[in-house]
Amino acid sequence: MINSIETPKKHIRFFPGDPIVIVTVMLLVFIGIVMVFSSSYYVLLSENQSPFSLLRKQAIAAAVGLVGMFVAARLPYYKVYNMKTSVLAYFVACTLVVIASFIPGSHGANRWIPLFGGFSIQPSEVAKIAMVLICSCYLAADDRRAYVFSKGFFGWAIILIIPFMLIWQMTNNFSSALTVAIIAFAIFFVATPHWKMISAMGLFGGAAMFLYLMIGGDWRGGRIAAWLDPWADPGGDGFQIIQSLYSVSSGGLFGLGLGNSRQKLKYMPEPQNDCIFAVICEETGFVGAAIVLTLFAILIWRGVIIAMNASDKKGCYIASGITAMIAAQVIINVAVVTNTIPVTGIPMPFISYGGTSLSFTMILIGILLNVSSFAKNEKGGI
Repeated sequence: MINSIETPKKHIRFFPGDPIVIVTVMLLVFIGIVMVFSSSYYVLLSENQSPFSLLRKQAIAAAVGLVGMFVAARLPYYKVYNMKTSVLAYFVACTLVVIASFIPGSHGANRWIPLFGGFSIQPSEVAKIAMVLICSCYLAADDRRAYVFSKGFFGWAIILIIPFMLIWQMTNNFSSALTVAIIAFAIFFVATPHWKMISAMGLFGGAAMFLYLMIGGDWRGGRIAAWLDPWADPGGDGFQIIQSLYSVSSGGLFGLGLGNSRQKLKYMPEPQNDCIFAVICEETGFVGAAIVLTLFAILIWRGVIIAMNASDKKGCYIASGITAMIAAQVIINVAVVTNTIPVTGIPMPFISYGGTSLSFTMILIGILLNVSSFAKNEKGGI
């Protein structure tokens, strides 16, 4: 524990924490706002809606996220984020998921709780924060939990299974459930040095994937078939993949120009969401896509450095979970867009349209900044 450590001088700054993380995130958020507008305005105009409606919502979510990031960056993580607050966050997240399951949604998925003014909250995003906190606090509270099955692994598994199954089965959102699982696996992987524990996690994850493939409708088989040969069903399961590949391939080196994507003209389904990276490739080309991925690489690199230089185990686990979540979402999103893996709906952090995702991911960045403020050296490990 680091209760005896004095608050570093850098924590007195207006926006404490790693400056590289702050700048990188702000650039990604700005790019996301621009690309949400570029990818959505034509569809909105064609439906007689304001072309600025999604832009306005995304900008408001960014402003809310900025405030949340600022507050989270200034709350000492080693005092505020304890077992009591993490259990409370965990309970609230699970409760919100259950509530959302009873609210009719779109495309057969009940994933949102409406608020006001057309805004809504997605409980699975709350669950991501809760999973980061509760796994970190649970494993940091007793070192034996990362070493002994009876004292750690089974407790960790129960912590994971409850929100995982609720999100998957009650809101029909396996992609978000997968992200929650990745967070838990990453934190436990960092916490334990034993190959037996790591093997048990592998078997646990393999069993979950087997369950995913065996339980449910035939659409999973359709997605896998479309991934192997999307042109076998170009008007059905392969449609999104084909349009995404057209978009990526037509961008060339420098792209068609901002706003000039052709696939967003009602060819690609909801291009502002999970397929927004394809629009980036088409409009800004290889250069633009490389810039975006470089920014994410910098952010992930800084996250690893912050985890390695954290002042205690809890800080290390928190930073590891946040970094793993961002890295996994970026890798999976790009892999889906390029048809490297079967289609699954995971948004690109800070870029894809989604107010809850943007705001809560920025809050997680605030927690990451807070961990960096109390790093082992003044520069957060630089």
